[in-house]
This record gives sequence, C-alpha cells and structure tokens, in this order.
Amino acid sequence: MTVPLRVPMYEHGKLYQLQKQEIDDAVRRVIEKGVFDWGEEVAAFEEEFAAWNGVEHAVSVNSGTAAIKIALLAAGVGRGDEVITVPNTDISSSSGIRHTGADVVWVDVEPLSRTMDTQALRRAITPRTKAILPVDLFGHPANMTEIMEIARQHGLIVIEDACLALGATIDGHKVGGFATATCFSFAPKKHLGSYGSGGAILTRDAALAERMQKLAAYGQSRERHRDNTAVAGNTGLYLEEEGSNEQLDELQAAILRIKLSGFAENLRTRRNQAARYDQALQNLTLDLPSCREGVEHAWRNYVVERDDRDPVRQYLSDNGVQTNLSYAPPMHLQPVYRFMNKGENSLPVAERSCSRLFGLPIGPHIGDEQLEHVVQTLHDFFGSR
Repeated sequence: MTVPLRVPMYEHGKLYQLQKQEIDDAVRRVIEKGVFDWGEEVAAFEEEFAAWNGVEHAVSVNSGTAAIKIALLAAGVGRGDEVITVPNTDISSSSGIRHTGADVVWVDVEPLSRTMDTQALRRAITPRTKAILPVDLFGHPANMTEIMEIARQHGLIVIEDACLALGATIDGHKVGGFATATCFSFAPKKHLGSYGSGGAILTRDAALAERMQKLAAYGQSRERHRDNTAVAGNTGLYLEEEGSNEQLDELQAAILRIKLSGFAENLRTRRNQAARYDQALQNLTLDLPSCREGVEHAWRNYVVERDDRDPVRQYLSDNGVQTNLSYAPPMHLQPVYRFMNKGENSLPVAERSCSRLFGLPIGPHIGDEQLEHVVQTLHDFFGSR
C-alpha cells in the first residue's frame, strides 16, 4: 500500500533548519550573557520591528493576547465603556476587551474579506462606545481607511488586531501605521513565530508607547530598571502604573530578530503559493479567498469555503493533507459567552463563513511537490463526484 505524501499545516522543525545556525548563535549569545529579561535583545528587536513596519514605536509583550489587553488599557478603555469588534476570530479580541472591564459589542463582517462590516460598525456606535477593535483575518486587513474615518468622526480609539496580517498592505502602506495601536502575535503558528510565545504593539504615539511598556513590566520604567549605577546595581522599586508581568523575554527577542531578517522571503513564498492555489483551484466548486482593491494579502492562512466541507476535509486527510478550522464557530456562539444572549442568526455572515471554511497548508515549510499534491488531491476529490 502506497503511503500518501504528508502535507502538514505546520512543521516547525523544518522551518528551524532554514535558519538553524543563525538561531543557534542567537540563543547561545543570550545564554552565555546570562541576561534573560530587561536586556538588550528586546530593545533591539523593538527597534528593528518598528523600522520594518515603518512605524515609530514598537512595544514587545509576551503574547498577542497581552498586546490587545495592554493596548486597550493604555488607551484608557475600562469599566463602563463599549468596544466594537467582530466574532469570527480568536477569543483574545473579546477577552482582551472584557479584561479591561469594558463590554464587547460584536458586529457582523463583510463576505469578501470576512473583516468588519463598516456599515454594521456605524450602526453599533453608542454614547458608551470608546474604541473599535477591527481584526485583520487570515492576513487580509480590515478596511482601515474607512474605519479610521468613522473613528475620527466619533472621537474613538482604534486598536487593530493584526495578529494574522504582519506584512499586509493597504494602498502600499503596511498595517501597523493606521490605528491608534496595532497588535501582533508571535505564537509559534503565526507566520513570524517565536519558539514559545510573544507579541508586539506598534504605535506612532510616544506617550502611549511608554505607558504600554510600563503596563507590560510591573508598571516600571525600563530606563530606571536598567540603571546599574546604584548600590549593588539595584535602584529599588518605583512603580508608576498598576502593571503586570507581560514582557517579551530576551531569548524570544533574539530568535525573532533572526526570523524577522528572513521574513520578506517568507511573505514572498506565501504569496506565490496563494497565487498557485488561486490559479489551480479556480474551476472547482470551492469559494476561494479574494482581496479588496488596494490590498496586498499576507497569507498567514489560505482559507476556502464550501457548504459541505466535511467530506472534502476527510478525503484530504485520508490522502495525507492536513486542514484546519480557524476560529469556528464564532465567539458569540461559544459556551463562554452564552450569557451575552447572542443566538444563531444574530450575525449571519460570520456564522455562514465559519460553518463553511477550512484552511489549506501554506508557508515556507511546504515544498512544490507537497503543494501540487494538495492541488491534485482536491482535483481527484471533485473529479470523483
């Protein structure tokens, strides 16, 4: 019996081999120095990450979830406020809002990009609305140009969840420079993934960046903490915010610096693979992803839709191809949020998309032969029907 070619959604060991020597050297450098927090690697990564995105300030944190919560808190969101977001994403967007004490208001998405419907956003704004939290889904940015105009008209903060969209552009401008603050995740399965957990926030506001740094680091100023001129190299406590311990560590920062240096090639690979899928699958009875005009997709995921998806996924699995169901069912139908009394058909576009979608393997861990195997397996499935 012939064993089918295996095509995984992720293969971290293979990605490690692509930059093995550089990563090993970076890890060794940190360990030999013996500084694992409050060191130089974090500061260097923040500077490089901000420069790569063309934004003045980057604040690193220990997860995308922390990025969202800290950005909201630093911008003044709290009890009594409402924050408008979408349901077809990870829990971090909704839980980050609730952890500030604010209330979540979900709105539906547009079918094309599966990102926030701006007309639904306009209808949802109330006197209690403090912020908008759009989500850039699967690598396609939300309609940030219109969202920022709506925010300007109503005096609202915008915290963008770009955890899946690093490298995406709108009219030639990278995500990260549109919103009040833009949040990213470096979880291992993200397209810029650490070897543990990590995240970052981009902003053009120096004062906001400083406050976010303090909130992520016990409420302390980095400069004071790194001041080694005092007796025994310790200046004592001086807490300016009621912060928490949600900093990026030195090891992850060192690894991310190496991976960021090769990230442009990662993006090129993903865009080429997405173009190959687009061309090869266009005549099958699958709804393929599409882009809003002016958008360059980051392709963290290549997600298709079909009413009867389970037989397709099973056939792919039987032939060695992994798929996944990203962020489905949507948040408003999850048990944790039952108390909000949002039943089925309350956000129909998001619900329909989540009931039909599945992701295909994409990324630099996938070789040409593997990509062609995915394409051929899908053609075999539909050819047998």
